Amino acid sequence: MGWDETAELRRARRRRRRRIRGPLTLVVLIGLVAGAGWFGWQSALKAIPGAGPDLVCSTPSPGQKQRIAAARVIVNVYNASKIGGLAERTATDLRQRGFTVGAVANDPKKAKVKVAEVRGRAKDAPEVILVAAQVAKEKISVDDRTDASVDLALGSDFHGLVTKAPTAMDVTTTVPVCVKPSPTPGGAAG
Repeated sequence: MGWDETAELRRARRRRRRRIRGPLTLVVLIGLVAGAGWFGWQSALKAIPGAGPDLVCSTPSPGQKQRIAAARVIVNVYNASKIGGLAERTATDLRQRGFTVGAVANDPKKAKVKVAEVRGRAKDAPEVILVAAQVAKEKISVDDRTDASVDLALGSDFHGLVTKAPTAMDVTTTVPVCVKPSPTPGGAAG
């Protein structure tokens, strides 16, 4: 009986495959677990549609005044200039005045804004009027948004908010005041 070279080579290949197969399986499993974790995390971060409180809107009679307060207005602050940190500084100032700040980023519309542009659902919407009172030389633009948020895009000639701007005001408009309701004190009895 002689030495069988092909049998020995086959055994060596099998040993090599076994040595590679274990770590390779481990890498694939780690990748699957990491991918599942990432997907789960991203899913958890997304808002569940319809889970948040609905907007409460009140439509006044013509000529009737409505009260709008800064705390009930969501403002997205966008930097439409090349000045770094402009949107963040302005968002901080708006928070100090009681506004609810949503997004703070570069202007997604990439508009050419000289001083400031206030964007909202209607030019005479109460929340738009209140935000416009915070800036000088603003341009008001209307878009097709269905919510009552306001975008404030800042240009390179923007030098800060108006010093003594109101944080609440009575407005006379036929556009409804729409706000997210405040949580009710007490909670559910159980």
